[in-house]
Amino acid sequence: MIIFSKFARQMHAFKKYLAALLLILCGFAAFGQGRVYTRKAKLEDFPMKTTRIVLTGQTVFDAIIKEEFSSRWMVTPYEFCTVQEYLADKLGNMYYFVRMAFDNDFTYMVLSKAGDPDAEDQLKRGFDVVMIPIAPAVMEGGDEYVYLPAYIDIMQEYISRALESEKVAYRGLKAICSKPIGPILSDREEAIPAFIEGRAFTNVKITIPSSSNPRRSCELIISTDTHELKGYKRK
Repeated sequence: MIIFSKFARQMHAFKKYLAALLLILCGFAAFGQGRVYTRKAKLEDFPMKTTRIVLTGQTVFDAIIKEEFSSRWMVTPYEFCTVQEYLADKLGNMYYFVRMAFDNDFTYMVLSKAGDPDAEDQLKRGFDVVMIPIAPAVMEGGDEYVYLPAYIDIMQEYISRALESEKVAYRGLKAICSKPIGPILSDREEAIPAFIEGRAFTNVKITIPSSSNPRRSCELIISTDTHELKGYKRK
């Protein structure tokens, strides 16, 4: 036991030494490259900038996007734009964008900061702030239309909290999850009516399958009345 205790003390001292060394090395790296900004610091201009909502070119979806964002987006001034306008302005420093993007598996609603990702000034670099999976890569079911109000509210909740917390800014959607209160409805035939009704103390589990791999999926648990994110998992 004495030998073990001595070994534990030595390991603790070594970890402290290693941590101090890493801090010193990071300090030299920061000195050599100029000032290093945290993710939270890079988002500080968000409230002062206009958010451009990028329309998809799909008539029905764009009509729903316009209606829901017009009634729900509260955190910044906003305007709608086309994909062509987004492509023309995405490397500048004037805007934040909300757009739809996809990979082989899922479609996402993405909040991104405009800017050149290779800009020397870190505060002028563009990057994706948060990505919310809303549908398979090939959108066919239409559930994303139903749940769009919740996705908008979740995005606003995330960015509002990321502006206040470095932890949230780095951890993403999982950082804003809270414990669900009440039943969790996973059956689509039950969940959609409860969500549309805005039923109190009820939650829906939304499972989004991958378009390329049946073993992959995204799972979100959302409160039907407050649209709070209660769970987020990628499988």
